[in-house]
Amino acid sequence: MKGPHADELEETQPAEVSRKRTYFDHWDLIAVLALTAVAFVLRFYSPIMPDFFLHPFQGPLITNCVSNTPIDAKGDPGTICGLAYPFNRGYADTQGVLSPPNGQVFDEIYFPVDAYDDIKGIELCKPTTTNCKYNYFDPEPPLAKLFIASGEWGYGWYRAHFQGASGDYIDLGFNTFGWRIAACLFGTLCIPMMYLFARRLWPNRIFAITAATLACFDGMFFIQSRIGMIDIFPVFFILLAYFLYLVHIQSRTPRSSLISLVALGTVLGIGIASKWIVLAAFASIVFLMVVRAIRRHVDIRIGPSNRPIWSWGRGDSPVIPQGLHWSTYLVVAAVALVAIPLAIYVESWYPFFARGQFHNLADLIEYQKQSYIYHATLTATHPYGSKWWSWPLLSRPVLYYAEYTNLGIDHWTGQQLISRMANLGNPWIWWTSLPCVVSLPYFIVRYRSFPATVILLGFLSQYLPWSQISRVLFMYHMFGGLIFMVLALAFVLARIAEQLKRPGRIMLVGSFLGVAVLFFFYFYPIWTGLPISGAAYFAGPQTPPWGPKTWLVNCRNDLPPTQQQLFCWN
Repeated sequence: MKGPHADELEETQPAEVSRKRTYFDHWDLIAVLALTAVAFVLRFYSPIMPDFFLHPFQGPLITNCVSNTPIDAKGDPGTICGLAYPFNRGYADTQGVLSPPNGQVFDEIYFPVDAYDDIKGIELCKPTTTNCKYNYFDPEPPLAKLFIASGEWGYGWYRAHFQGASGDYIDLGFNTFGWRIAACLFGTLCIPMMYLFARRLWPNRIFAITAATLACFDGMFFIQSRIGMIDIFPVFFILLAYFLYLVHIQSRTPRSSLISLVALGTVLGIGIASKWIVLAAFASIVFLMVVRAIRRHVDIRIGPSNRPIWSWGRGDSPVIPQGLHWSTYLVVAAVALVAIPLAIYVESWYPFFARGQFHNLADLIEYQKQSYIYHATLTATHPYGSKWWSWPLLSRPVLYYAEYTNLGIDHWTGQQLISRMANLGNPWIWWTSLPCVVSLPYFIVRYRSFPATVILLGFLSQYLPWSQISRVLFMYHMFGGLIFMVLALAFVLARIAEQLKRPGRIMLVGSFLGVAVLFFFYFYPIWTGLPISGAAYFAGPQTPPWGPKTWLVNCRNDLPPTQQQLFCWN
């Protein structure tokens, strides 16, 4: 199917045109199901590795289990499989207490514990309880942690009903698998959601397949789907919100327009209650809706009116479907985009009210103030902190996990095995996306491209606000902007492919995506913590001929804590 050019999809299409164009057919369904299956297998079952060479004729050809890895806080060795791996050993503090106590990796020491406290607080405390022991302060909204809690509780239920375990479900599910499964499911759903978003933005199948495939095989999309952190949840809701925005402006009946508008507000409310970065998507979508309404009454022209240098006409289609009164639309818009998100945000704090930490809305408002003050005044440093402008360059990925002892010996080099897990993005995807992002203004000005406009606005709104934040930041804060880096790359690639005949088009896109997949499996050990030799990580005499996994090594030991490393993957 050949879709229209990139600048034709802003408006609702006439009925006779819509009958000729299919936004989603059986080939799209096949593509979505295939990509979703691949994404789920990689996220749920990793680390997947061949086992035949290490144990020939002694077991399966491949395995997703890691042996001789810590299985408790003391570091006792054992075997862990799939999503439950890795388990971080504990390190004794001055009192001899091991931390982390339950195998938490990086920020899993915060979010899964808060999720657990939310459920236990509801179970064991009451609104009248004073100083419930499950009270806590976290500057992030609670809903993403409640998604994590649902995974913990659900896995506890599974263990009780199918594995013979006994106890409170939240206690049984409070482990590495329990607090990662929700992120795994949402991370998997990001892939079909990327496809549907791209397909609606520009009904070109190459664009949609490319965007979804790049998201499937990007390192940050992958690793954030396998760790008990909150970042994958708002990213999913950002994708869903933009998709619903497109469904809304392309609605052809009053009923579908109003339903999609309410659905959009609901999703934005859920996303904002998960993490504040969804506020940027909220602002961008509202801005696009307002500008679209204004354009119906204003011709944008540069130069003389009779011979403008550049113009962008009003468009022919109505802002709202015929038969829908503006007064009705504005009332529903106010409810959908103000009342519903606000109600969802307040309701998401239910655990705080249920355990007596909040007693009224004044307590909730004060908590928001303290959260803002925390973000605005935090002065702590971190060895893996990085500047906002360095993120697209993959300058300083965050090391989430490391284990250097007792993992065994590499059969090929005889070296000690080590395990490291970092949130490095796929360099092929990130670095090739940068010129594509830079090129978007060209498509906007030259072709009046609505898809390019949405992608550029989405990127800027998710990325530039971080430049004004003074607290220590990390490369995973680029995650919201990464959505639009991927879309920019897919958009430019599809535009180039459109200029080629079918064999060349398939060869161009197929070879580009093939390289992305090769990069994914090259860096796969970094994203899964798969034990490999030190020489495979760092350049040395026994480094394999294809080179080490650590490419950027501009690392300095003499930097003060306030000065952050640049172009350092170590």
